[in-house]
Amino acid sequence: MKKLVLILSLLLLTACASAPENGREVTSDNSTGDSLKIGPDTAEVELSQDIMNFRTSDTEELKSENRVIKTYEEFEDYINDYAILDNPFFIDEESLNKLQKVDEAYFEKQGFVAVVLVVSSGSTKVSGENYIVKNEIIETFISSIEAQMGTTDIATRHVLFVVDKEDLDKITEVKVTFSLK
Repeated sequence: MKKLVLILSLLLLTACASAPENGREVTSDNSTGDSLKIGPDTAEVELSQDIMNFRTSDTEELKSENRVIKTYEEFEDYINDYAILDNPFFIDEESLNKLQKVDEAYFEKQGFVAVVLVVSSGSTKVSGENYIVKNEIIETFISSIEAQMGTTDIATRHVLFVVDKEDLDKITEVKVTFSLK
């Protein structure tokens, strides 16, 4: 009898865990607790090769912000504001090569959404997972792994999402959703 109850319980749990038929439900951690349905009118992108994660030098002003970068001039401002290419010590080679190749022609087809975070430790890992564009809002999903030991060297982390121009042109708001691991 116990085996039958166990099997039925497992079947019930499996059925409850299946995804909805008309899109995937993503629970956001906003204050209302609402969920966001992803359906045919919502673009979901999971392009890890189009997300750059890096740290910048801590000699510059430490500030958290979100930026929608639609033009080469805005990109140059972003690069200069954080001295990203001046001291690329913390940037992986692949991301650095991609950043160095960005020119005016790049913005004919795409642009960036930059999420800049000040974290309490340089050992804290931050990485972009994906994003969803719905109407004028882009919701970025970022995971964070806190440092295990108590270090206090504050660091600036950047998550740079590559976004198609069509979606980028309509974005007026950036929402950031975190998951802690």
